[in-house]
Amino acid sequence: MTKILEAIEITKVVGTIKKESIVDKVSFSMEPGEVLGLLGPNGAGKTTTMKMLLGLTSITSGEAFIFGEKVPSVASRRGVGFLPEAIQHPDYLTVLEYIKYHANLSSNKVLHSDIESCLERVEMLEYKDKLLRDCSKGMRQRVDIARVLLSNAKIVFLDEPFSGLDPCGQVMLKEVINSLKEQNISVLVNSHAVGILEDICERVFIMNKGKILVNDSLPNLLDTKKYFMSIDFKDGSKAIEFSEKFKAQKLKCKGTKVEVTLTDKEIVTDILQVSNTLGGKLEKAAPIVLTLDQLFVNVLKRGES
Repeated sequence: MTKILEAIEITKVVGTIKKESIVDKVSFSMEPGEVLGLLGPNGAGKTTTMKMLLGLTSITSGEAFIFGEKVPSVASRRGVGFLPEAIQHPDYLTVLEYIKYHANLSSNKVLHSDIESCLERVEMLEYKDKLLRDCSKGMRQRVDIARVLLSNAKIVFLDEPFSGLDPCGQVMLKEVINSLKEQNISVLVNSHAVGILEDICERVFIMNKGKILVNDSLPNLLDTKKYFMSIDFKDGSKAIEFSEKFKAQKLKCKGTKVEVTLTDKEIVTDILQVSNTLGGKLEKAAPIVLTLDQLFVNVLKRGES
């Protein structure tokens, strides 16, 4: 499959006397229709990475390509949509005037019906005549999401898009992102809303201090390769006997109950056979899976150790 985006060891160095790499040899790629989450603490280099890919700040070394066109060429920016984290809005315009202004900047022919359709998708059509200065932060965010939708982009960059949105707005944006995916449009999302990213992304990469620490699919990242079992023997001596047979595993014996954390799922059958022989009743069995929040914290702790 053709890569829609490819970054090859892109680096951003700032400072004249004391030089500092705020993005250091970052490499990743995206496929058409992929939703990729970009995670990291404040100052990790996430927004700078986006800006380099968009040609909004220079790449010190390395190279990047969008649609096979080298960044920052004009061709690499055609078919790209961008929602920055902070926007200085012209407060004297209405919602509709603001959207029309951006539509007029587009090289594509935009119909009035297209504008109204995008405003309706973000639930702002009824406020189209409202001045931007009278709109809340969340309402402005919705308007800018509509502006991005109007661009007919093939790849969309979203920098903290959930900021300022209420729960209904967050659900709306999740639905928008999923609909973009269904249209084979790629989405790169930089957000601290980790729980939301877990719902919408197939893959994430985690940055800290300008470097990528992790880059993989969510199933691979969140599967701990561990398995939990809870067995009740109704007889404390049988629980102890069972524990002696499997003492190589991580066990907790609490009276008649034994909790087992397995790192080798292949011995599940052996455990069930022995527990049945000793009169044990299986109460719970499930793989141990991390949340994205837990993974994020664990990765950062490992990176600092």
